[in-house]
Order: sequence, then structure tokens, then C-alpha cells
Amino acid sequence: MPPVGGNEYRILIRDKTGRMIQRHIIAASMREARKRAKAFLVFHSGRVHSVRQKRRYHYRVRRGPKIIEGSQTAYSRSEVVTALQRLGFEVKSVRRNYAFMQSAPPTEVVAFVTQCAKLLEQKLPFHEVLHLMANNTREKNLRGALREIINDLRNGTDSREAFIRQGPVIGYHTALMLGIATKSGDMKSVFESVARLVERQADFKKGLMSSLMLPGITMLTLVGAIGFYALYLLPKMMDLLGPMIEEIPPMTAWTMEMSDWVKGHLYLIVGITLSALAGFYFWVTSGEGRIQYHRIVIRIPYFGRILRNTSIEIFCRVLGIMYTSSGENIDVIQIAADASGNSYFARQIKTVAVPMMLKYGTELAKALEATKFFPEMVVSRFKTGSETGSVKATAVQLADYYQMENGYAMKNLTNVIEMAITLMITLSLVFLTYLSSETAAIRINGM
Repeated sequence: MPPVGGNEYRILIRDKTGRMIQRHIIAASMREARKRAKAFLVFHSGRVHSVRQKRRYHYRVRRGPKIIEGSQTAYSRSEVVTALQRLGFEVKSVRRNYAFMQSAPPTEVVAFVTQCAKLLEQKLPFHEVLHLMANNTREKNLRGALREIINDLRNGTDSREAFIRQGPVIGYHTALMLGIATKSGDMKSVFESVARLVERQADFKKGLMSSLMLPGITMLTLVGAIGFYALYLLPKMMDLLGPMIEEIPPMTAWTMEMSDWVKGHLYLIVGITLSALAGFYFWVTSGEGRIQYHRIVIRIPYFGRILRNTSIEIFCRVLGIMYTSSGENIDVIQIAADASGNSYFARQIKTVAVPMMLKYGTELAKALEATKFFPEMVVSRFKTGSETGSVKATAVQLADYYQMENGYAMKNLTNVIEMAITLMITLSLVFLTYLSSETAAIRINGM
């Protein structure tokens, strides 16, 4: 199965007889493309001649008195020049398009998919729907992506691949599902389901960020206030009053000792903190590190359960959109696992569940149970769904159930966080008040 999302690459392999063998793949990076190119050598003895990424080029040509501008995808600039010259154009310039693809806001993607579903319900041809949306979408990144899709389809590109190429803008899994929808017999229903999925993902991320932003800001404010008082204000005051103080109270003395220690090791503390953050970042962004991080984070009490249930919800939602009663659904299960957002879960599906289904013919419910990620209730429901032939409906029902449960869980989490913030503020105020009262009660010599 090719990776979800990425760029198109052309691989040229020269075999032992000197014959050139050409292959086209979708890969996330040039490094991955080269790695997969070497894998082809197992089947074709020889060596890799070249690996080129398909890019978009802007051209400016002349035909008679008329100047024409446009764009074309190709694996090299020379290919574009040669193709234009064969068509009888006088080539003025051909240059790479270095436009950076930025993701469109989730609200814009939801509006686009929802509107497409409504227009398809009115029996409009899909190419007309795309033209209408491209001409009426105000968000520039999404508008540019739609125009690129229209150009690719006009040039004969497969509709699924045309959408996948715009994954950085509309989301890789969203693009993949929309591309698959264009080949399905019920585009309207699939588009509506994708719209609900994207909206749900956006709502969860927004709710999670809202829940974590307040405690983060509060913690920074409290640390700043305590740090300012303990590291700057209190030492200044003690320097002024030090020679006249008979006895320093215990809390004030401890605070001064901690202040002196922090000042003396400030560079070391900053260095260790930055190193730890950088190490954590590189660990999380590495392949194995992200898998282990996602494995650990779902075990955090309460918060981890919300994240796990959200991954199950998205898995079931995507499965409900793409699962078919006939045909091969292994790719669908892997895509749904990738879309869940949990790398550990995706690996368990690909290395445990899928091999069991392919090698031993294990039914879906037992294969999912072997991943040790799903609760017993989910496994039981999928077992019943497999026996009755209603896996698709079961997946949708489970997604709706976990969506509702996660909604209540997020509200409870917000309440718990608010209580924790209130407790932290109270303890910080008690500490500062007690320290201030101690300072105010210091006895001065002769007074």
C-alpha cells in the first residue's frame, strides 16, 4: 500500500542488459523514494539510474503574436520545454513553482466538502462542482488547491491522485477519502460523511487546545510572579535591610537560599531545560519515538482515555465511510488506522491485525482484539457486525457513541482543569502572602 499523501516520483532503473525500467510511486520524501527505489532492485537486477520528483512549472510561450502563460507538471524543466516546442510554441521562459502549500482552515475545508455534497445532490457534474467552488472560495490556499485539482484532472491525472497531491492543504486523509469518493457510486453520502469527520476532528482539537491553553498561561504567570518576587524583589530588599536585621525568618531564609542557588546555576538550568526540550522534540518527531510517545500518552489517567477513545472514534468514522460489503478492505482498515492520529495504534493494526487477517484469515473482531487497543465493548460490537454483515453500520454507531462520550469527557476535563488552576492560584497566593507577612515582621536592630 502506498503511503497516504506525499509527492509523485519517477524511478528509472537500468538493468543488466542496459534496458531502462520506469516506475512511478507516491512517497512522503525524496529519502523514502530512494529507499523504495532500491527495493525495486530485488525484482530487477541492475542499478537505480535516477529518482525525480514531479513538480509544477510555470511557462510563458509565444504562438504568432499571442503570448500564452500557464503551468504544467513534469519531472524536469527540459521535459516541459520539449513538450511545448513539439506543440509549435516559441518558449520564452519555464520556471519552477516554489509556492509553499499551507493548510487551509478546517472550517473552510468543512464548508467546501459540505457544499460539494449539496451541489452533487442537485445532480451537477463533479467537474462543474469543482469549478463553482474554485471560483467562489475566498480562502486562497483552498482556492489554489482546487484549481490545481482541476488542472490535474484536465491533464488526465487520476482523480484520487489529484486530491492526494493537495493533501498538505486539505489534509492527507481528507484528500484520500475525497479521492476515493470520486470513484464511488454514492459521492454525495461519502462527501457528507467526510464533512462530519473533518468537523469533528477540528472540534476536538479546538476543545483540547482551549482546555490546555488556560492552565499553560496560568502556570507561566504564576512562575513569573513567584520568580520575580523570589529572585529580584526579595533579594533587593534583603540587601538593603541585611545589616540591620536581627534574625531572618525560616521561610525567608529558605527562599533566599533557593534564590542564590538558582542565580548561581542559572545558565546550567537554562541549558538543561533547553536540551531536554530539544531532546523531547527530536524524540517525538522520530518514527519510533512518536510511536512510543503515543503508547505512553494513552495510559495517562483520564486524559489518556479521552485520547484513546478519540482515536477509536476517528478509526470507526473512517471505517464507516470507506468500508464496503464486497471487495478488499485491508487498505481501508490501514487508512482508518492512519487517520486515527495515534502512531502506536496504526502500527498495531499494520503489524498485528492485518497480518493475522491476511495470513490466517482471522475475522476482523479477533484481529482488532489482538492489537490490545480496543475495549471489550468495541470488539464485541465488531464481532456481532461481522456475523450479521453490518460492519459498516456498526462502525458508524460506535463512532457516534464515542463522539457523544468524548463530548461529556471533555466537559468534565475542563471542570477538573479549572479546579486544578484554582488550587494552584490559591497555593501560590498563600505562599506569597505568608512570605510577605514574614518579611514585614522582620525585627530591625534598635527598633
